[in-house]
Amino acid sequence: MATIGDFDPLNSTVPATKIEITVSCRNLLDMDTFSKSDPVVVLYVQGLGTKEWREFGRTEVIDNTLNPDFVRKFVLDFFFEEKQNLRFDV
Repeated sequence: MATIGDFDPLNSTVPATKIEITVSCRNLLDMDTFSKSDPVVVLYVQGLGTKEWREFGRTEVIDNTLNPDFVRKFVLDFFFEEKQNLRFDV
C-alpha cells in the first residue's frame, strides 16, 4: 500500500484530492478582562509516523466576539485511506 510519503504529484501514485476547511466557533469563553475575546484559530498537522505537530496555518483575528465566523479557509491535500491528524487551537 502506498503512503503519503510516496506521493508524487507528477505520477499521482497515491489517490489524493484537495479539501477546504472553514472554521467557526460558538460560545467561546471570554478570556479578556475589559472586552470580549479576540479569537484566532491555529491549525496544526501531525507528521506521519511521528508525534510532532507542525503549524499549517492560522485564521485572521476577529475582534471582540465569542462567536467568530472566520473568512480564511484552509486548503489541504487529503489522501484517501490514510489517517491524517489535525489539531485546531483557539
